[in-house]
Amino acid sequence: MKPKLLLNAGYPSSGTTSLYYTLWSNKYGHGGGVKESNYLLHIQSPQVEKDREKLHQSKKKYGKGMYRPWSLPDKIFMPEHTFDKEPSLDKYIDYYLKLWKDIEGEYQSLLDFSNSEQQLTEEFMLSIKDELLKNFDITVVMMLRDPICRLWSICNRKSLTEGGTPQSHMKFDDINLSYIDKYKKYVRVWGEDNVKMIINEDFYAGITYPLSYFLEYDIKPRYSKITRLSKMKDDMYSQWCDLDKNTWKLAYDNMRWIYDEYNKVPKAWKDRLFYK
Repeated sequence: MKPKLLLNAGYPSSGTTSLYYTLWSNKYGHGGGVKESNYLLHIQSPQVEKDREKLHQSKKKYGKGMYRPWSLPDKIFMPEHTFDKEPSLDKYIDYYLKLWKDIEGEYQSLLDFSNSEQQLTEEFMLSIKDELLKNFDITVVMMLRDPICRLWSICNRKSLTEGGTPQSHMKFDDINLSYIDKYKKYVRVWGEDNVKMIINEDFYAGITYPLSYFLEYDIKPRYSKITRLSKMKDDMYSQWCDLDKNTWKLAYDNMRWIYDEYNKVPKAWKDRLFYK
């Protein structure tokens, strides 16, 4: 029987760290040495990944040289499992097959929670699909947060690490803004039954049964510790500048299409629409 491999298709600043913690603590899945390897993006677009690494290295870091308390605890990871620095699909598959030998019987699935996977093209995924399916049963989750709140978190973080006001970092042509198009892209590659959208605000309110049904495994809300630490991160590193009404209006005028794409806008998002 092939092992399961659960792919995370994003999004950054949407609570995927707490989702990873929840799946790990429920003994559902394990990613081995890292939460995010960005390995598939590295295979698809080597230069993009190198540029990402340079960008991260050049940014000012909060608490440089200090342990950041919102990080996932070390006990989650298995440092003996590492990815080869010269990426290839064979090495990606080999990494997870070796990991499965160590976790089989204790966990239900392998995890690849690289947020960069929402940047994978449909053509690339189709090119690796058959080989991956020879070795794994693939499922995909997409953690979606209220679009304006998510963008504002990103803008705050960029303001803190790169300078300028959060408003100066608001870009409405960011590839990460689209939700439905990316969902449909993954559905076309992996099939509708294998792709699940999770609404961040619902999940962290304790509504985990849709994910349990999708995974066919009982997922209990066990992210309270990591969510508390994530709030600490938000207070220090993300949400240090409040979203005022004028900025919200500017964002909504440019991002309304994201809400309009939904046949039924998630109630948790609709409740936050204070500007009409």
